[in-house]
Amino acid sequence: MRKLMLLTLMLLTVPGTALAAPPANDNRAAAEAIPAFPHTVAATTAEATVERLDPQVSRCGRIESTLWYRIDTAPDGLIALTVKGAAGVAPVLRIYRRTASAIQEVDCASAGAGGSASASLEAVRGSSYLVLVGRRPSTPDGGFELRAELFLPPANDNRAGAQAIKLPGSARGTTLGATGDEADPSRCGLSGATVWYRLPSRRDGRILLRLTAAGQLDAAIVVLERVRSRTGTVTCGATNRRGQATVAFASERGATYLIAVGHLRNADPGTFRIDALVSEAAESLKAGKALPRAGVRSSVHGLTDVNDVWRISMRPGTTYRIGFSSASSCPSVSLRARRQVGRQLAVLSCRGYTTFTPGPDGAGEYVLEVVAGGEPSTQGYRLLFAPAAPDDLGVGIELRNRVSAKGALDPARLDVRDLYHFDVERRGDVRLDVTNGLRFELLRDDGQRLGTHSSLRRPLEPGRYVVAVTASFGDPGSRYTLSLLIREITSTTLRLAAPTVAPGSPVTLRPDVANASGGTVEIQVDRFDPLTGWHFNRLLRVPAGGSTTWAPPAEGRWRFRATYKGTIDSSPSRSGYAHLLVRRT
Repeated sequence: MRKLMLLTLMLLTVPGTALAAPPANDNRAAAEAIPAFPHTVAATTAEATVERLDPQVSRCGRIESTLWYRIDTAPDGLIALTVKGAAGVAPVLRIYRRTASAIQEVDCASAGAGGSASASLEAVRGSSYLVLVGRRPSTPDGGFELRAELFLPPANDNRAGAQAIKLPGSARGTTLGATGDEADPSRCGLSGATVWYRLPSRRDGRILLRLTAAGQLDAAIVVLERVRSRTGTVTCGATNRRGQATVAFASERGATYLIAVGHLRNADPGTFRIDALVSEAAESLKAGKALPRAGVRSSVHGLTDVNDVWRISMRPGTTYRIGFSSASSCPSVSLRARRQVGRQLAVLSCRGYTTFTPGPDGAGEYVLEVVAGGEPSTQGYRLLFAPAAPDDLGVGIELRNRVSAKGALDPARLDVRDLYHFDVERRGDVRLDVTNGLRFELLRDDGQRLGTHSSLRRPLEPGRYVVAVTASFGDPGSRYTLSLLIREITSTTLRLAAPTVAPGSPVTLRPDVANASGGTVEIQVDRFDPLTGWHFNRLLRVPAGGSTTWAPPAEGRWRFRATYKGTIDSSPSRSGYAHLLVRRT
């Protein structure tokens, strides 16, 4: 007891270690002001805490040791903030917009130990924002540097200040500080931070624009045409994985084209370059060469040969096939009536196949116009045109039950589809299979589509059905076998005369199969183990319509399920479980 008192006195006489106080801006209410731009703050997360009201839900993960900063009465422009962690410090940065009753996260970022986390916002003049800085959970505290910069809107931030581009020519730009408004276009994913360019056209022709984004910028380019007081969208494109987007369009003399470049959703700001190129005038749709009967292999070029025009003739009520394929840069082909070239009747892009049937006033000449894609390169293509064959039209050839149909497709010669039909007299179990890796589409004769398959088994209601075996234009030719099997839908039941019997007592098992035409029924017998569950015991086989007798060898719980195996005319079916309790009375 005396030793314990002495130890207590010794502990009381040891001078206490003073705990350091949290930073002055540890809580949201005491957020430190960022008074101007640019501005740099050096601080530490040491001794910082997590306030009870500090937000923890964020797409950038959780945060610890938080410090608060504020931006009062923000100016227009892009505010960019960067937190650089000292060695070992994994920084987290979040920006919040202040409202009358809450805060809303605008952007956030985090980085590994010693890294930099950057976030930004398009400031709304007069608004207030909060900045939260901390570290990742389970990482050490330490020093950091917070840098705040303001990027004012570029001179071409709005449509009225659009920067002129010469033809041919180029321009460099940036979305840093750029803003967006409700009048901005929203095509191709463009969602904000837009800058504008102006491109006057002095002659008819074709213009190609190439956008190259630097760094991490993901951007979209939208082209608008302004004629007098009217403005409409001409084309648009979004940058690919290489940060490039190319668009091309036909230009008219005297028109002015407005070009908007802006961010895709959630993209970082950055710099870019626009190159404007002038190509030759497009070939007139009133001219053109006759398309050879065997089709044509040719090429177009994004600058020097922007289109090819081919003439064809069609008769009313006759269905024709059009096949188009290209190797690169994705040119397209459109069908137009020669007397009404402004209206596109069909369009195929990159690679495709379609059919067209002229109406009662559709006799005469038509044109197929092949238009180059946006890349300034040679773009080879193949174009075929021919009347449809009998197996391409209507309900096609009759497909008989249990009789396989052998066919062949030759997509390189426009034979990309074979049509068949079959009838279901009564609701039946239908199985369809096609060989050689091909697929077929199943439809009702009223056009209702029932899916695309390589093998199908399902019940079908009475009616007429169409099967379209298809390949893609340009695929290699292939032979196939299409088989159809329609069987009666059966149903199987199994009932026991008594739910409880004594060991060794015979049990009569009589499965009932509705709509069966012969065949065999298998009865599976399972035994229940209280520790491990149900276990297979044996299979009993009886002809459909027959019965068998089985004597349980031991006490316990038993169950039975009957499975009708089916025949060429009757589909398989299975009963539910019938249960039996075996015990001594």
